[in-house]
Amino acid sequence: MLHYRIQLKRPAHSSPAQPSQIQLSLGQSSNPPPSQVQQNSAQHSAAKHSAANHSQAQLSTAKPNSVQCSQAQTSAAKHSQLSPAQFKQWSDQYPWLFVKDNKLGCTACKEAKRLFTTQKGVQMAEEWISGGVGGSSIRAMRKMIYKHRDSLAHQKALCIEKQREKEVLPNMAATVTASLFEETANALRTAYFVAKERLAFTKMSCLVSLQETNGAKMGQLNRSEHACINMIEHVAVKMKKTVISKIKNNGSLLSITVDESSAFGISYLVIYIRADVTGRGDVENIFLDLVELDEGTTAENVYKALKNSLMMAKLDDEYLKNHLISIATDGAAVMTGKDSGLIARLKKDFPSLKSVHCLAHKLELAVHDSLKCVTGCNHFEHFISKLYTMYHQSTKNARLLSEAASAVHISLLKIGKIFTIRWVASSYSTVKAVWKDFPALAQQMRARKKYTGMLNRLTSTGFVTDLATMRDVLQELKSLSLKLQVSTYSSFVQCNMGSFYGGLTKLLGVCNNILCHNILQYKNAKIPLKESTEKVNQLQFFQAVIDNLSSLLPDSELTKLLKPLDPHIWPKTRDELILYGEDEIYELAKDLGEPAREAVEDFCSWKLQKDQSGKTLRRLIVASQTYLATSAECEQGFSAMNDTATVLFVDINAPPLEMFDPKPFVMSWLKEGHCPSTTRVRYP
Repeated sequence: MLHYRIQLKRPAHSSPAQPSQIQLSLGQSSNPPPSQVQQNSAQHSAAKHSAANHSQAQLSTAKPNSVQCSQAQTSAAKHSQLSPAQFKQWSDQYPWLFVKDNKLGCTACKEAKRLFTTQKGVQMAEEWISGGVGGSSIRAMRKMIYKHRDSLAHQKALCIEKQREKEVLPNMAATVTASLFEETANALRTAYFVAKERLAFTKMSCLVSLQETNGAKMGQLNRSEHACINMIEHVAVKMKKTVISKIKNNGSLLSITVDESSAFGISYLVIYIRADVTGRGDVENIFLDLVELDEGTTAENVYKALKNSLMMAKLDDEYLKNHLISIATDGAAVMTGKDSGLIARLKKDFPSLKSVHCLAHKLELAVHDSLKCVTGCNHFEHFISKLYTMYHQSTKNARLLSEAASAVHISLLKIGKIFTIRWVASSYSTVKAVWKDFPALAQQMRARKKYTGMLNRLTSTGFVTDLATMRDVLQELKSLSLKLQVSTYSSFVQCNMGSFYGGLTKLLGVCNNILCHNILQYKNAKIPLKESTEKVNQLQFFQAVIDNLSSLLPDSELTKLLKPLDPHIWPKTRDELILYGEDEIYELAKDLGEPAREAVEDFCSWKLQKDQSGKTLRRLIVASQTYLATSAECEQGFSAMNDTATVLFVDINAPPLEMFDPKPFVMSWLKEGHCPSTTRVRYP
């Protein structure tokens, strides 16, 4: 028999005139007394009538306010963006918070999910585990944090976290025998190989089966693609934490390089940092993250993505204010905008930050500017493009060219595009291919009358002269371009750019002799050449390249400060060396927060007494190597952009397979609640 229990409660703070709170519960009873039934029925009727009148009064008076409240909530929802400063304030108070796509999550509940057994009245919140907690306003999100903090499930998760830190939980690694430990290590090493070789995750089971065929013990678990993904992610996360903790413990200065690119209609931001990880002055570039720019490639979105990535890596603003010294970009407007670009936004947070325009990109700009100002270059580019189209789009022409090459006993090089791709080294490869394939090209065109016009252009002395000019100058530019793209290149080496200018100037003086020799070479090969004037003025082209490089690669203020730290450009006489570089070292030390007077004294001991043991001097030298000169390192990340960020971290930063020790990762893998590669272990 059903009965109603009606409990009238008056809030402590309410006045007698205010309506009481009515709690109505539906229960089940066996045989209540008739008097109680009548009493309950009468109370229910009175309460129902009172509640109806009160609800009607609220609806009649609250409708305008409801509309205003709805509009306010809609307005707040549009502007409820979680800022890094707000998240830092919350994370300092609640270390278990993490942010994902502008939503909050709980690391304690996420980590405890594997080990937490469901209890009566306790349920883990999936939105906090997956990081999907959001709100219409900061105030609403704050209330959600308070509610989750006081929940029973979260308290249980925190207890488990504390037990894990104190190692009160059963130490799973201690119960694993040596053979079972080896099986898990073999599985981890296999997943590591998949990441280093950029294989598909589905290859994991095949590789495990292959190793079992060869006699290796692999266990029954951790064989699927999901296990491979989890293992790679585990190794990458642990390695990144180790690298960042070493950088922060050593107090190392760091530089950042970022670049943006697109693949399959999706924009990405790749982030590298350059720092001394070991604390011994071994500065290196480290891949940090690959971020999808799903909200667009504006400067604001790039700024938010960069700050969020740094924050997730535990590189907070407090550390970066004292240790972030430079950022290198490709010079795009999104990066270098004067008022609202990425660098302008970062300099508001870090006023002492130095910005560097990538030297490799400046070199490409210099080459393209030279091509525009020298007449005849467009005709040369057009003819090379016709050759590319002729043999790239026709398999028949490619086959005939291969047969002609066999007849004249030369090995073909692939003809590509020229001056339409980013790096000048690729243009040099195309010019070199045409130069080497010249006899085969001439013979194949001579065999078909439809190519008579192209044959006349190809075998003219003017084209051969232009081809030789481009080959010589592009060879020098390729050498510099590849040098700038080396991962160890820094602004410290920029001081030696004069050697490159000297090489071009020397080549400019002897170019006429080289061109005469090249034309004579083809005549000796019995290839008839027709006299014609060259289209490209080689002297003008060489001089244009030198002038444009000089204007685009000037000595910046940063380069002037770093020059005294390069002993190769010191004055030769002792009288000139006595006062050389002291002002620059003084300013550099002040910029880096080092004792300036002590830095000058250490520098004087180095240049006059060959004593390089000064600690302040050593820190300045390491800092000079930390300054980035190019953003070309980001191109390495883009070459494997289809991989996930964790796979990229292992692929780019991790040591080779033969140097990988899986034992530390096996211990942490098991302690986090993952299963070993066997089902024979039972835990209490």
